[in-house]
Amino acid sequence: MPPNISVIIPAHNEEKYIRQTLHSLKNQTYQNFEVIVVTNGCTDKTEEIVKKKVDERFRHLSLPKANVSVARNAGALNAQGKMLVFLDADTQLAPDSLEKIRHDFADAHAVATTRVQPDDSRFQYKAVMGLKNWNHTLGWYKGFSGILICRKEQFHQVNGYDPEVTIREHRALRQKLMALGEYACINTVVTTSTRRFQKWGLGKMAWFWISQWTRAKEDLKSDLQGKEYEQIR
Repeated sequence: MPPNISVIIPAHNEEKYIRQTLHSLKNQTYQNFEVIVVTNGCTDKTEEIVKKKVDERFRHLSLPKANVSVARNAGALNAQGKMLVFLDADTQLAPDSLEKIRHDFADAHAVATTRVQPDDSRFQYKAVMGLKNWNHTLGWYKGFSGILICRKEQFHQVNGYDPEVTIREHRALRQKLMALGEYACINTVVTTSTRRFQKWGLGKMAWFWISQWTRAKEDLKSDLQGKEYEQIR
């Protein structure tokens, strides 16, 4: 019997995070799922770590070049589940996440995310993540928190991720999927890395997010040109 959910994880040089992410999947209360890790352009020990985890549920694909959108598309093409969960390699699921996603992703929904918390308990990080949750839950900004959920049939219907878009690529997919249904924020929590906060600082991250909320209609392919937005996934 094929799994109901396929969790697809693109991983480019994620040796510091991938173990924890995969461990969070082993502890799910809902077990009818598969995991496809798509390593792409790795030069560290990510592939070595992932290969040790391969079994009847955990699969591994390897791509020679780093491209997060191509990696996600490759995972979707190999997915057996009716529901796709695109999870960042530095983002861990709560034990009930897949159960909540299975139960709360309604027929009216075409794309969803979840609430998020930081892997660092300092107040400033919790406050910023709380602001994201507020915006996502109210639908003021239909963003994502290290996780995007959709149906495989609809994903292929809109031709998946644009391989030329590797910054804000979730937004590009969300725009296409919302022609087929609604956006939702599922009531479960993922824990994601604060590494970009630590590298950029809260001020720069706040400016970046605010600029995205106020520039929602700009061309994605030209967005952020000339800005130092490190691709870490």
